[in-house]
Amino acid sequence: MIVWVIAGLLGLATGLRIGWALVNKQSLVSTAMIVALGSLGLVAALNWQPLTLLLDTLLGWPNISMGLSQVALVACAAGSCVMITTVSSIRRPATIRRIAIAQYSVAAVIATASLVMFFAAGQQPEMSPEEYLRRTLNNGGNSLPWLLPLLYVLLALSLVSWAGLRYSNRSRRGRALFVFTIGIVLIVAASGFFFLRAVGRSGPVGVGAAATLLGCAMLVVAAGSLLPSIEDWFGARRELRVIQPLLDELGRRQPDIGIGVRPRGPLVFRVAERMSLISDALFLEATAADHKRRLRVDTGGSASDELDETELESPPVPPEEQARAIAEWIYAGTHAETAEQRTAGFPGPGWLRQPGNYSDREWILEIAEQYRELTRRGAATDQSS
Repeated sequence: MIVWVIAGLLGLATGLRIGWALVNKQSLVSTAMIVALGSLGLVAALNWQPLTLLLDTLLGWPNISMGLSQVALVACAAGSCVMITTVSSIRRPATIRRIAIAQYSVAAVIATASLVMFFAAGQQPEMSPEEYLRRTLNNGGNSLPWLLPLLYVLLALSLVSWAGLRYSNRSRRGRALFVFTIGIVLIVAASGFFFLRAVGRSGPVGVGAAATLLGCAMLVVAAGSLLPSIEDWFGARRELRVIQPLLDELGRRQPDIGIGVRPRGPLVFRVAERMSLISDALFLEATAADHKRRLRVDTGGSASDELDETELESPPVPPEEQARAIAEWIYAGTHAETAEQRTAGFPGPGWLRQPGNYSDREWILEIAEQYRELTRRGAATDQSS
């Protein structure tokens, strides 16, 4: 049961990566993550005894699932290595692609050699995966087929562990990379214990403990791979609640921005689409308000289309205060009966300009946060009165 939970989580992580690759442009990193997670999930599935017996019977070779597990473990190491070297590389895309092909080629050679040595060792009596490891990884067993794949896994995943810890940070993706790297470190530790047994040393733990450690490592890797999707989902739900009041008000004022049927997609895409609607509506509202403001101040009765450079600059106030001014201007026109009343009090186009340390998305979210707070205060005031 635990094995299938591990395999299911890794399969879910692999499926999410495949879905992301289908929605977005396929990249070396996406492919490498699919290879790494899918291979590790295959390792977990192949160690489920009913599936082990089924494969051994279908393929006509006892314990063939263990040979396939070696290949899958090599593929996992290769995919993880390609992923981390691609992310951390500053070389040209063509060079990065050649390096990835070289890494996959080396892994393919090692996987082929491992299978050849596995079949060359001859058939053994049918046994469970853990019993097979106990018999082969000891002084009297034939541990030669394990040496090459375990050595490659140790070297490749040690590189992944070093680079992963180096590039981990407090961002959403950085936290996921850190958890993923912790899982890889545990796989390195378990592989090291297996390797010590393969070269004839007892090591600090036995085969059973090392296999348990490998299972825990798979769970941590699955958690690290699923963490961005989980955080994206919860973050997107929160952002939808934040921007909805502002979107409703601007949609009422500018109904044309919602024209057309928009396909439903991942939650983060829907948030981005609604933020783009807010941005368009804010631009239209600000353009109309600024035009009316210029008509009021121009003695000739006509507004000039040219703006001074100082009017387009962000005001010298904190970003929160700047966003609050925009939110207060929108909130003040919520119950306005005429367009003149709705556009009155516009602080100027520069106030709508995002601060230098804010992205477009962060700026829209900050304005929506301030507007949501105003609507809550207004609702509380209405209830108290």
